[in-house]
Amino acid sequence: MRSNLTYSLDEIAEIYDGPHATPKKLEAGSAVFLSISSIENGRLNLEKSSFISEDDFIKWTRRVTPRAGDVVFSYETKIGEASIIPEGLRCCLGRRMGLLRAKQDKVLPQYLLYAYLSPAFQDIIREKTIHGSTTDRLSIKEMPSFEIELPDIHTQKKSIQILSSIDNKLSKNAEINQTLEQMAQALFKSWFIDFEPVKAKIAIQEAGGSQEDATLAAMTAISGKDADTLAIFEREHPEKYAELRATAELFPSVMQESELGMIPEQWYVESIKSLTSILSKGTTPAKKDIILDEPGVINFLKFKDINNNGEINSSGLDKVSKRVHENLLKRSILQKNDVLFSIAGTIGRVSVVTAEILDCNCNQAIAFIRLEQPSLHLYLVRMNLLSSRIQQEVESKLVQGVQANLSLTSLGELKIILPSNNILNVFNEIIAPIWEEQLSINRQSNYLSQFRDILLPKLLSGEIALPEAEELAKEADYV
Repeated sequence: MRSNLTYSLDEIAEIYDGPHATPKKLEAGSAVFLSISSIENGRLNLEKSSFISEDDFIKWTRRVTPRAGDVVFSYETKIGEASIIPEGLRCCLGRRMGLLRAKQDKVLPQYLLYAYLSPAFQDIIREKTIHGSTTDRLSIKEMPSFEIELPDIHTQKKSIQILSSIDNKLSKNAEINQTLEQMAQALFKSWFIDFEPVKAKIAIQEAGGSQEDATLAAMTAISGKDADTLAIFEREHPEKYAELRATAELFPSVMQESELGMIPEQWYVESIKSLTSILSKGTTPAKKDIILDEPGVINFLKFKDINNNGEINSSGLDKVSKRVHENLLKRSILQKNDVLFSIAGTIGRVSVVTAEILDCNCNQAIAFIRLEQPSLHLYLVRMNLLSSRIQQEVESKLVQGVQANLSLTSLGELKIILPSNNILNVFNEIIAPIWEEQLSINRQSNYLSQFRDILLPKLLSGEIALPEAEELAKEADYV
């Protein structure tokens, strides 16, 4: 086993605190506003990040301007989370965020991130956490004295190569899943928000076109193919062309008034609650009932375990005993295909319970929606909850207190637009394989995350030799 040296944090890095306020956020701009929700499992997720004006950028970077290689971290709420600033990102720190700038004669930036996320340093963070009445926090003033172990620079370089190979695979998986989600969301938006197949039919009929012309217009809207391409498609793939035509014929050619505005004829509006057999929220056990991972324990899910993309980090879940699960928490035992919605903390995160995390419970910051007909309504409900319309409505219904929250009543009152079952069945047939591929990639990513979490402390402490770790990482790449 190699010998590491112990340093105080200020010996190996400059430590900066972010601003203690929040600027006016913009939907677009050249400067990204980093918030603690941007940090997830050691990576930056900028999908939902806001922007700030040039004037605010100057003001918000007076203390420090983040640059490539800096390690950013949260010192409140999402304590222990950290990530590294990539090349080309122009950004500023948000509230409750700090920054470590590596002194590179002692530590390489990427290795500093791994060391920060390692179990050894996370134990120190937990030990130093100050537990308040509303939120937990770290003292920035005390952080310079936190101790951290480091090997020599050569060992750091080799360790980075090994761990980065796993992280690169995780990043690639995240990109693939994001693309799949965008495909699914594009279809949902076309059919159930913009009503493109219906409006295409209406436009043709208003111009004096025939029913046949209207059907072709709907086929174009559904497939994205123009008339000439559709003609070729009919010759080369007659069966698929027939399926496309049959789908187009299912859409009506008239709109009607509804409480949500104009919607297709014979479609209707329903509340979330009307589609459920159970709409409830989890239960938070006493801290003494949260136990270490050991045989026979049950997964316990919190809102922070669900990332912005709805993926559940199954490798990092807290655990409770079977006794606590079946007795104290029996009202919040989750089942496969329960739709999860965070109603406190970071409100509005959406996920679905899969077989991989069962048996499982959740805390009171998470509501669970158990649909009466999950095979029919699961995908539609999930995508509606993610839609900007519902997310904005949720924001308007928040109850402000010590901590903002959404009531179960307000959640149940949210409305979605339901088409005919024939259209919904076709939609489900298209979405199902996309969803299954996403789940498969999530399973692989969870395995890789667990493997990395096991390898990380052994590699950082020198318990496992570099050549052996390198071989294990290559094997994991084929999973």
